[in-house]
Amino acid sequence: MGAKGIRLEDPADAKDALTEALSYRNGPVVVDAVVDPYALELPSHVPFHTAEGYMLSVARQVLSGRLDSVIKTVERNFGLV
Repeated sequence: MGAKGIRLEDPADAKDALTEALSYRNGPVVVDAVVDPYALELPSHVPFHTAEGYMLSVARQVLSGRLDSVIKTVERNFGLV
């Protein structure tokens, strides 16, 4: 049994890819969405405990020597905030 595969690389194509996946009736569909590993998910409201947990996570990354990862995350998400 095979599955239909749809690769999604451009966010502008998301609507068409999902429409195609949901309208396919001849078996299962796998949507392979390529995402930026440093992109942050930003909810409409951030409770204090979530922001606190995020800051603790960043502090742990810095203290464990992964400052380069923190810098990449900030650089890629600065325009979103």
